[in-house]
Amino acid sequence: MADIININSQDQYPAGVYEDMPFEEYNKIDAIRSHDLTSIIKDPYTWKYETKPDSEASFFVEGRLQHCLFLEPHVFNDEFVVAPNIDRRTKVGKEEYAEFMETSGTRTVITQAMYDECQARVEVLDALTPKEGDRTELTIVFDYYGHKCKSRLDMLSNNTIIDLKTCRSASPRSFIQSVRSYGYYQQGAFYLTAGQCAGLDVDKFQFLAIQKAQPYPYVVYELTPESIAYGVAQNQQAIDLMMHCKEHDIYTPYNLHNKIVPIELHDL
Repeated sequence: MADIININSQDQYPAGVYEDMPFEEYNKIDAIRSHDLTSIIKDPYTWKYETKPDSEASFFVEGRLQHCLFLEPHVFNDEFVVAPNIDRRTKVGKEEYAEFMETSGTRTVITQAMYDECQARVEVLDALTPKEGDRTELTIVFDYYGHKCKSRLDMLSNNTIIDLKTCRSASPRSFIQSVRSYGYYQQGAFYLTAGQCAGLDVDKFQFLAIQKAQPYPYVVYELTPESIAYGVAQNQQAIDLMMHCKEHDIYTPYNLHNKIVPIELHDL
């Protein structure tokens, strides 16, 4: 959860575009994210009180690794290290692994299996990997309705922001449902707003969706102007709700204000 923060000239991260910012540094910028808006509009209570996900959870690490290998393979050795095949059930094995962990530093330790699977997806997407002139992992800090916000663009190619998504199914039926369920249209609108606030020439938002399971089918999806406009409207509503909740210090579950919800016959 992010508090509502105003941008000022004394800020360590004033409004602008930041190239080559490590993810951990981006993560520390205290600002509103797209996820905050998609979360609060669903349930202010959860947005306020949920426990932040463990950054070392396997699904989180795999997502970071996938983005690194696809977008910035040159920084892999700075951010990750593959664990050696050591039998840690033995005394010698435990000692060898302890030595390895000492040399790993602050890098995230991953398994060979996770690396191989993520790399296999990158090979499937070879024709779509960033080209010369494309910009990757751009951090943008910007003012949105008087509040400090941040975004991290996976890839900017010409006038198009491209966001990499790994998913259970990349089929149109399944992915479009995910766009609806997870508010990806709000994310797209938020990122386009970020780019435009930063003076970037952007007007399109695409998802590069690749299925997690072999043989890793993939599809490129693009938000229509109408979908983006709807996302902008939802983001504005989310900001208003955020300010209202903060002003009154009330974060009601699902924004129902303790109403009793009837279950009608047509609901069954």
